[in-house]
Amino acid sequence: MKTKSNRKLTKSNNRVFAGVLGGIAEYLQWNANVLRVLFVLLTIASHGAGILVYLLLMTIIPSKPENTGFFEQMRHASSQANSPQQPQGRKSIHNVREEDEPRHQD
Repeated sequence: MKTKSNRKLTKSNNRVFAGVLGGIAEYLQWNANVLRVLFVLLTIASHGAGILVYLLLMTIIPSKPENTGFFEQMRHASSQANSPQQPQGRKSIHNVREEDEPRHQD
């Protein structure tokens, strides 16, 4: 039974470090914590080769468009700082009564 799905492998917001294992778990519809434990066990068994694989996947797997990780937030903040500010328009104050201060006679 083949099913068409529009799932894409992307980094997840369910992240501990970069969202790679969370994204793989979402794609495979697994529990992310189970995948993380398996990854740690396989990394220990392979004498650290899993770290290289993780770094490679971290550079290859794209982020979600709505992903709000640290670097995405910094990029968004810097692009907003460089854009010109829109005029806010005229502000008006309502229900204000103005009174003069009493004059002191010396």
